[in-house]
Amino acid sequence: MMTINWRSSAILLALTATGLVACSGNSTKNEVAPATAANNAGVAQGQTGCGNDPTYAIDGKTYQVLNSAAGYSEQGTAAWYGAEYQGTETAGCEVFDMYGYSAAHRTLPLPSFAEVTNRQNGKHIIVRINDRGPFEGGDLIQLSFAAANALGVKARTGVPVDVVAISPDQLPQEARVVPNITNQVAKPTTPVDKSKPYYVIAGTWPDKNTSLDMFVRLTSIGLAKTEMATAQQNGREMYQVRIGPLYSQDQIDNVKDILESNGLANFKVVAR
Repeated sequence: MMTINWRSSAILLALTATGLVACSGNSTKNEVAPATAANNAGVAQGQTGCGNDPTYAIDGKTYQVLNSAAGYSEQGTAAWYGAEYQGTETAGCEVFDMYGYSAAHRTLPLPSFAEVTNRQNGKHIIVRINDRGPFEGGDLIQLSFAAANALGVKARTGVPVDVVAISPDQLPQEARVVPNITNQVAKPTTPVDKSKPYYVIAGTWPDKNTSLDMFVRLTSIGLAKTEMATAQQNGREMYQVRIGPLYSQDQIDNVKDILESNGLANFKVVAR
């Protein structure tokens, strides 16, 4: 069998065929679990002990949590994540729901609320910030699958946004609902062993269009860490669509469940 040297070129070729196109990238779960998704609704409760240590360190870098969200306004870029973390616990002691409007932020208090505006199209939504992240790349905020979709995000990372904190009295009346977090207590965070990445291989094809179709299909169902790698085999270019890197069994199981529930049973898990 010939060994193929796959290179993760993550071919992001203006995939405008879907409303939400590949945004993977910064979905690292601890890192401290990126965004959780309660609804965009919710009363801004007082700061809790969940995720609000005055300072914390990730990968050797120290972050200082703001005492208050009041007056916060910043421009930066956004990434998103989704099915890989569905149902996992977050730094805000809530459970991640990729279909809610939520986001992860490195320094805003948890929970808090912010209006996020996509500067590419002017769309804006209010998100509940209830987790820490992103910690890879230079993005300012990490959106849930639903929030990214609502903003018309069409890139896996680096989407220019404005982030402005919203006080509780600025929330729409219908949004002033306390999310149910009964029995949702975050477990102690276990450091991620990044020396052992895994990938779920969805398929390998000689035809670029076939692989692009699969790439778009997987990102459209919330698999944010989907990428397309290429390699030469017997002088022929091959295209592999895979989800990763994944660093825990929970992540791998979430991806497998999503694939199977969407009729995609022919996949395999490989270590890199």
